[in-house]
Amino acid sequence: MLQNIDLRELAEIRGNSRDVVSAYFRGSDGLSCLSGREQHIRDLLADDALELENFEASLANIQALIEEESLESYAGVCMFSSEILGFTRGYPISMEVPNRLVVGPAPHIRPLAELQDEYETFLIVAADNDRTRLLVVTNEIAEVESTVKGGVKNHVRKGGWSQQRYERRRDEQLGHYGDEVSEKITTLVGEHDIHRIVMVGSQETMRAIEEHLPQQIADKVVGHEPFDLHQSDDEMVQLAYRSYFEDERDGEQDLWQQIKNQTLGEGRGCTGPEETLEAAKIGRVEEAIAFREARLKATACKDCEDVASGELQTCPACHSHNVFPIDYLDALARKLELTSASINFVDEIKALTKVGHVGALLRY
Repeated sequence: MLQNIDLRELAEIRGNSRDVVSAYFRGSDGLSCLSGREQHIRDLLADDALELENFEASLANIQALIEEESLESYAGVCMFSSEILGFTRGYPISMEVPNRLVVGPAPHIRPLAELQDEYETFLIVAADNDRTRLLVVTNEIAEVESTVKGGVKNHVRKGGWSQQRYERRRDEQLGHYGDEVSEKITTLVGEHDIHRIVMVGSQETMRAIEEHLPQQIADKVVGHEPFDLHQSDDEMVQLAYRSYFEDERDGEQDLWQQIKNQTLGEGRGCTGPEETLEAAKIGRVEEAIAFREARLKATACKDCEDVASGELQTCPACHSHNVFPIDYLDALARKLELTSASINFVDEIKALTKVGHVGALLRY
């Protein structure tokens, strides 16, 4: 499962040259879809026998792992190998990944970091007066974790005292039902570290449940969608994702406003590739933001293993000429994983683009 891939563990793996081969592809395609890129890398490494030898051996390790596993049913696969560092790992996931073959000093985790940011686990509360199902959704796949029977009868139109007694009993029953569902929700939120809840179904039932939620849990509710629960779960999940992504986009805008205000005011914010990477390297970053389509470069040094923003001819730290270009956002994502910080990949924000596509909230 995508969310179970430990990016920090991958970020801790590091060589000092082009030691690691990273491959992303569809399970049904295998490495065949990367054959053109594979040959291009061979040509580029032709004048470095050791790097070429490691590339060939690492690629063979990936191929051997593919042949051992049955991957055809998976929408996406990512694999990492280094003959020099002595490791090979593969991760089948339920979502498509971009076809990519990369050689660098560490596993190329940028695509995984972006997917984990975009598709966090959330909870669907599918409720009507008959029953409520609680579904944990991860990477577009929903699994029912709990079901609560309601059995609350519909309103009647008898009139008089008997109707009033009926409605009072009905309200009490609805309240008990809402309270029971609320307890189940609270438990699941803690177990799965859930930050968003989307409610779908009957308006009356959703209201009754939300009234009984503790405030810290109610604050996680990001959508209320009227929905006929006799329709398919796939339709329900797609509807819930609409509320999920609306809240995701709102959160990205809020984060950018915080970074901008802190940069303009108190100083606990920074913008631009160089300042953001330097802050990440010393653990100052709390939360970063980056334009997902940015094509930024960084420079890695083979001698001192430092990483600097930009495509440079010499290492700023040790002045060595033994340097090579790497993907900036991949390098930034690794630094943030190692310091327990997070990165948000966002659609284009005009002001963010003008200041270099990246920025961050700082811890100090």
